[in-house]
Amino acid sequence: MLLEIKELSVEFQSIQGKLQALKNVSFSMDEGEIIGVVGESGSGKSVTALSILGLLEKNAKITQGSVFYKGKDVLRLGRKEQQQLRGKEIGMVFQEPMTALHPTMRIGDQLAGVIKRHRQVSSKEAAQLAIRSLAEVHIDHPELVAGKYPFELSGGMRQRVVIALAMSAPPTLLIADEPTTALDVTIQDEILKLMKELSVKRGTAIMFITHDLGVVARLCNRVIVMYAGEVMETGITSDVLHRPAHPYTRALIGALPDWADPNEPLSAIPGETPNLFNRPAGCVFADRCPQALPLCREDRPALEAYQDNQEHRVACWVR
Repeated sequence: MLLEIKELSVEFQSIQGKLQALKNVSFSMDEGEIIGVVGESGSGKSVTALSILGLLEKNAKITQGSVFYKGKDVLRLGRKEQQQLRGKEIGMVFQEPMTALHPTMRIGDQLAGVIKRHRQVSSKEAAQLAIRSLAEVHIDHPELVAGKYPFELSGGMRQRVVIALAMSAPPTLLIADEPTTALDVTIQDEILKLMKELSVKRGTAIMFITHDLGVVARLCNRVIVMYAGEVMETGITSDVLHRPAHPYTRALIGALPDWADPNEPLSAIPGETPNLFNRPAGCVFADRCPQALPLCREDRPALEAYQDNQEHRVACWVR
């Protein structure tokens, strides 16, 4: 097992009080596996990723849980050890590539700098490897692109450069946080194919964070569905998408044009997400759930096997 998250809970301190962003989040992934972490904005996807990387804001506090990477709890590593882990072992691709690229440095110099930091190579070798990295992400004329600045490239090209940066170590685990959201459909498809190709070629595991179940269906082996900082459902992608067990998962699928019944109007999830400053005692989805029972508002359901399938688990009293 490459990564195992156990009962992870995170709070943010604000002038309004303590906001519980994550509550008992647990899931795992194997080497070389591609998993999707899906949910609406505010579901806790990015907070989970930043917890793994040790990059939470100063007002955040991990109140319980553990994150085991290759058997070592990264939450108990020192700052220097966490910094060594990032980039070399665990790479990160963000939604907006311009925030990950230095605006006044040439692309080749940025790549070479990262390569030198994580590999024992000379400056000349690092420059050559930088060009090779650009070619690996299917950038035409990589020598020419290496001499350009980020603002001279298109959004899709910049995202390829960010992937090249993240893979240059190369890492064993790549965390991709909404990397295709700002791209048009054609470029999005190219980026997804590229990430899958790199995963197969290098054996890199990918945690793909998204709000788009369609992307999950095309890319991921397994999926974790999150809502209001909790895991609602998890399992093999085809099982979850074709036999969704949780009302929230069914609602997400019902809102997708490609998955919905063409003879029926697209459904919307009524109501609003719960107040995480005062988290409900029961199921966090109960107030928006058409199947909610009195029990759902009184007691939080555990994540348990669905119809005796240990690989397909759901946190729901109505199953």
